[in-house]
Amino acid sequence: MERLTWQLYIVIIIACFTRVLLQSEENNSKLSDSKHETGGMNPAEQIFTRLFKKRRLEQLDAVKGLLAMKSYEKQYKMVTAIAEKVFTVIQGSRVLLEGSDYIPGISAVPEDEHTLDALSNILENTALFGDVLLRLPEISQQIFSKKHEWEVLYGWSLNFCSQTNLLDRQTAKLVDLVNQELNYTERQTDYVNPYRRKQLKNNKTSKDDAIPNKTGKKKKKEYKKGPRMTLGEL
Repeated sequence: MERLTWQLYIVIIIACFTRVLLQSEENNSKLSDSKHETGGMNPAEQIFTRLFKKRRLEQLDAVKGLLAMKSYEKQYKMVTAIAEKVFTVIQGSRVLLEGSDYIPGISAVPEDEHTLDALSNILENTALFGDVLLRLPEISQQIFSKKHEWEVLYGWSLNFCSQTNLLDRQTAKLVDLVNQELNYTERQTDYVNPYRRKQLKNNKTSKDDAIPNKTGKKKKKEYKKGPRMTLGEL
C-alpha cells in the first residue's frame, strides 16, 4: 500500500509539471493573439515576461510539494524524474531554436508559434531546475555526476537564458546563484547556499551558540553588507 501511495505521489507531481508546460503553450498562443490585437502598441517582450513571471509562481508552488517530502530516497527519485523531463524538453527546444533564425539578445520575441514555444520551454525549464538545484543541491549535483551530458546541457541553457534579456529580476538572480552554486562563474566572497545540509547544520549550531546566558547581556550581531542568498528570497 505504501509503495502504491509513493507511485501515486510521483504521478501527481509529474502531472503538475506537465500542467505548467501545457499552460505555457496556451499562454504563448495568447501572446501571439494579443500582439496582433494591440497593433504592436505593447511590446511583445513585455507581454512575454509578464506571462513568464506568472508561470514562475506556478513552478514555485510545484517545488514546494517536492520539498514537503521528508524521505531523501523519495526526493532523489523525484528529482531524477524531473531532470529527465526537463532536459529532454530543453534539448528538443534547443534543436528547434538552433534551426531557426532566433538569436538570443538580438532577435525580437519570435512570432512563429513553434519557435516561441521552444524559447519559453528553455527559459521555464532552466529556471524550474534552478529552483530544485538550489533547494536540493546535494541530490541535484549527485545526479549531475552520473549524467554529465545533463550538466553540460544545463550550462548551455543557463548561458542562453542570460543572453535573451527576457528574465525578470528575480529569475536573473536565480540564474546567477545557480551559476555560482555549480562553479560555472566565480563565487562571490559572501556566497552561501542556506539549503545545503552542511550549511543548515552549521546555521543551527551558530544559533545555539548565540543564545545568551540568563545572566549575560545580549550581544548585538553584525552583518556583512553585500548580496547573498537567503531562505526567504527564492
